Amino acid sequence: MTPSFPDEAMPDEALYTLLCKYLLHEADAEERAWVEAWVAEDPGNVALLDSLRKVLDTATSNERLVEANTNDAWLQLSGKIEEKPVLIAVKPAARFTWLKIAAVLLIALGAGWWFLIGKRPQQVYAGPATATLADGSNIRLSAFSRLEVARGFNQRNRKVSLTGTATFDVSGSAENPFVITLGHTDVKVLGTHFMINYEPGTAVLKVHVTTGKVMVIDHDKADSVVLTDGMLLQKDSDRPAFRIAAHVTDMIKKSLSFRDTPLEEVLHTITEVYDIKVEVVNMDLLKLPVRADFTGESADDVIRSLALMLSADYEKINDRQYKLK
Repeated sequence: MTPSFPDEAMPDEALYTLLCKYLLHEADAEERAWVEAWVAEDPGNVALLDSLRKVLDTATSNERLVEANTNDAWLQLSGKIEEKPVLIAVKPAARFTWLKIAAVLLIALGAGWWFLIGKRPQQVYAGPATATLADGSNIRLSAFSRLEVARGFNQRNRKVSLTGTATFDVSGSAENPFVITLGHTDVKVLGTHFMINYEPGTAVLKVHVTTGKVMVIDHDKADSVVLTDGMLLQKDSDRPAFRIAAHVTDMIKKSLSFRDTPLEEVLHTITEVYDIKVEVVNMDLLKLPVRADFTGESADDVIRSLALMLSADYEKINDRQYKLK
């Protein structure tokens, strides 16, 4: 056969037939070159080829075992019939041809082996890169990030998975939401501009919504939350529960915007964004409105500014703890 080249799509049946020929050493030079290039494209391809190799090894080992037992039985029987050595012509057990094995594999796929190829992504993007998907969504991947687009992605099947950091512009569809898988957590999007940072090694997850609405679902804890404009969700291995902050205009730059926001709500945002603790001695301060914008300031500068605009005093207890009074 003349195979497709690595940058062309190959039907699943043709792919499996070619892989069977390759593993049985019946592929020609061009076919072997194609398979070797295909294997080098993705670790998932290596796993798929190894799985098929195990099935073929099992089939051929069982065949050899049956043949050996058959020969022994004939020899034992001949020894009992005549004392003299007798040469008996034994027809070797027929080996499966690669076509038969390919057919067996295809039947097995239909019975449940489909997951071997069904779980392989349709397309993979490695950052830094910009991806425009079939539904019109745009994703900007930061360095060392990876986006996998599910097989069959289209206007109705809008599923991807992410590792690393990416900014999304997703077209809205209430009937067919855009779904991003982050380990055991899903982000379901109704149409919005947002950013995600997911680091599976440390279980760090950050989701920031600039505009629109997303739902974050933790399947392990059966927990979910809806985020809207300016909201930031965070969690990590030390604090696995969802932590929510509002009034965040830019997650990376730590840009915060408050418009006559009660100090109690302001402090909730600041403690989450900066990972600090603030003790308020004078509880009356909590109801005072705050109008301020912060971008990239240190925690010291933010607390100092708040104390100044509220005519309050502050004390720094340590690097992560403050007191307003």
